[in-house]
Amino acid sequence: MIRFLFIGLIFSSLFSANVSDKIKDQKNSIDSAKKLENQINKKLEELANDIIAGNKAVQNTAKQIEELAKQVEELEDSAHSANLELDKLTSQNGELIRSQKDMELRLVKIISEDFAYDLVAPNDYSESQDSIIATEILKNLNSVMNSEFKKLAQDYEETTNLIKSQSKKIESIKFDLKEFRQKQKALKSLQTKQKKNLEILNQDKNIYSKKLADIKKQQDEMRKTLESLQILAIKPKKQPKQQTQTTAKNDDVRVIGTSYQAGNVKRYSGAKTIAPLDKFSVKQKFGDYVDPVYNIKIFNESVVLRSATTDARVKNVLAGTIVFAKETPVLDKVIIVENGNGIHTIYAHLDKIAPTIKVGQKVKKGYVIGRVKQDLTFEVTQKNYHINPLELIAMN
Repeated sequence: MIRFLFIGLIFSSLFSANVSDKIKDQKNSIDSAKKLENQINKKLEELANDIIAGNKAVQNTAKQIEELAKQVEELEDSAHSANLELDKLTSQNGELIRSQKDMELRLVKIISEDFAYDLVAPNDYSESQDSIIATEILKNLNSVMNSEFKKLAQDYEETTNLIKSQSKKIESIKFDLKEFRQKQKALKSLQTKQKKNLEILNQDKNIYSKKLADIKKQQDEMRKTLESLQILAIKPKKQPKQQTQTTAKNDDVRVIGTSYQAGNVKRYSGAKTIAPLDKFSVKQKFGDYVDPVYNIKIFNESVVLRSATTDARVKNVLAGTIVFAKETPVLDKVIIVENGNGIHTIYAHLDKIAPTIKVGQKVKKGYVIGRVKQDLTFEVTQKNYHINPLELIAMN
């Protein structure tokens, strides 16, 4: 019964440890997923700042690694010599200690023998020829033992001092080796930190490059849609020579913003209207954005508004007529409303289009046209010009 109970306890312990490891692994996976999600949800500017800061951190750590590696390399030869000397001194000290113990035994023996001879030759014994001979023999033995004792005592003292001296050397060498090992450990720690920094930096750069590429795809998709609806005039194709003038370092983002010209922007002079979301923050601004990572200029033709709540209602900002309402390959669900005075308002990345919305339908200001989980892309044009949507709407 006890044996079964013991086996049960072992099994329970192993099972608990296994569950604990699984929970730990799962927690690490969740934490990694959250970090990745946070990076993906960051604004382009914030992510760019992270990459710049990450580059600096990598460079600083690289310098530290280089300096520490030099120190470790310089200490390596001396550490090797120190280890050899340490082994030699430790071995010698072992021999000296054993010799010291032998001397101690011999000293005790001499003292005990000297004491025994004193007992054999008392001061009040009667003199005879034999006794006189015995006394002389004892005196000679005593003289020999005293001489041996002095020599042994001197050797013992020298051995003890040598042990102390070598022990100090051993401690000094151990201290030097400890410093060397600490530097080795610090170097390894820095290398691990650098590896992690590089992983994060590469991850950030991949996300950043994807975001830039997405902006390009979205701009192309939106322009294609607006050109097909004759809301914007068809742009002439750029010559290959003009396309190579960008300073981008990544092929995916090489032509971002090159299709846009400054003359296509105009200021909005009308009255402010309502915002498409009740509560929001601006995730992406309208206009020029100088990319600090790849050193290229990007023009954002729209704004991205981040809703403060999930599954938020999207409202029509100006009365008008629905001219486009369907899902697209890149922009998800899109609604385009033709408003008065040549203005068109574009709502992209909708998660739902209201079931009442149909092309040709007239919609009032404030009418709910759909829903968005988090980010809404909002764009405004007027007679072949782009307008900063934030000039049109009232900020909350």
